[in-house]
Amino acid sequence: MAEFTISEILKATGGTLKQFPVEGKPQSADEYIVDGISTDTRTIREGNAFLALIGENFDGNKYAVAAANDGAALLVLSTMEFAPEGVPVILVEDTTIALTKIAEYQRLRLGCKVVAVTGSVGKTSTREMIYSALSRGCKAYVTKANHNNEIGLSKTILDTPEDTDVLVLEMGMRLRGEISQLTHIAHPDVAVITNIGVAHIERLGSREEIMRAKLEVLECLKEGGLLVIPYADEYLQKAADEGLIREDIKIAYTSMEKVELQRPCYGAAFAGQPRINGDRISFTAEAGFGELQKIDLSIKVVGMHHVGNALAGLLCGLYFGIEPSKIAEGIASFEQIGHRERLVGVEGVYFLDDSYNAGPESMMAAFESVRRLAEHSKAYACISDMLELGDVAPEKHFEIGAKAASVGLDGVLVMGDFTKNVLEGVYSVSKDIPVYIFNDKEKMAEMLTKIAQKGDYVLLKASHSYEMYTILDSYNDLISKGIEA
Repeated sequence: MAEFTISEILKATGGTLKQFPVEGKPQSADEYIVDGISTDTRTIREGNAFLALIGENFDGNKYAVAAANDGAALLVLSTMEFAPEGVPVILVEDTTIALTKIAEYQRLRLGCKVVAVTGSVGKTSTREMIYSALSRGCKAYVTKANHNNEIGLSKTILDTPEDTDVLVLEMGMRLRGEISQLTHIAHPDVAVITNIGVAHIERLGSREEIMRAKLEVLECLKEGGLLVIPYADEYLQKAADEGLIREDIKIAYTSMEKVELQRPCYGAAFAGQPRINGDRISFTAEAGFGELQKIDLSIKVVGMHHVGNALAGLLCGLYFGIEPSKIAEGIASFEQIGHRERLVGVEGVYFLDDSYNAGPESMMAAFESVRRLAEHSKAYACISDMLELGDVAPEKHFEIGAKAASVGLDGVLVMGDFTKNVLEGVYSVSKDIPVYIFNDKEKMAEMLTKIAQKGDYVLLKASHSYEMYTILDSYNDLISKGIEA
């Protein structure tokens, strides 16, 4: 963990020092050192500074005594009401802002480069792909779990080892201004925007506003920094055409196929015809800054959209001077995390658990993936609502229904508030594809025991709150009890 003097924390936060000096401790704020920042008394270590975050249902200031008893060497609080005697306190107006300021101070103190990843869909997979691409050629560190807000990103920076060469950070948002706050903490050298989709359109009102929110990442992109974007994204193309990207920023495009670029760029990465071999997708990329070079890549993934993620990782690796063979080796080691494209077999039926989250783009890509995996066997989809789509929700659920039919799924099992729209979408393409409508996941699992046969594939996907992965557990329980067709 990062070490700080009291003077450095005061400089970063602009706080006021109280209860200092302390008998038996260094008498100078320049010499009094704390070993890392903790926000949780359950994991605090002796010598840490305890920073009291405040949430809707908790007030970290109330844990100041517990933190001191567990060995906190410094308290960063927003009130002295709960402060024990005998421990120095830095008093600040807002402890969350104080955390972000300390993290920004540490980021600027670190000698590493920073890659910031944002976008509507695929942020986590892309961030992990970039980390994999870098991992064999340099000392890389990456955002853990879903720590992509101002608290999680700040903690990631504070946990970053001192000898890190490149730090890969994910930036999430729900409203305008949130990416701006994150980029002012991170000061990235490279920004990667995966796409501009319709996620959060309920809050932001239009894809134009979503685009502008994602482009906030460029506010603190270093002068002459690199921006990696997909060439096929119409909104990011529009941003480039309309001068919404600073002139000093170097743009590099990724493309799932070789195209003639219609606009100037600093670099590019194109994918050749992908080859599918079991659970791997292989292709030859042409990539570089200036003269392009051919690089063979192989990824252990299900979805073809990961080809674009790999191209972003390839460009980041080349930009940081990593040997192409090392980049390819790193990309080959990529593995999905959480409930993302997890393939699980239960008595010969294969479940594609992609239930971590869902939007129209990722839902349609998942339909293509499960259909391709099943080959000549049957492919089903267990789905529920895609949230935060606002007024376009009925239209988008209709569209995914139509997509399910057009890729040739053998059945759609659906629950939620938009089942009617999904059904109408399926039937707009084909009335021969059965659509099963449910009120709960248990009934959905029961139906699977009746229709799914050995060798068949089943997709599980919806917005995160539906926890569609539990269908897998229910199905497993039913099969183990002998309840099957």
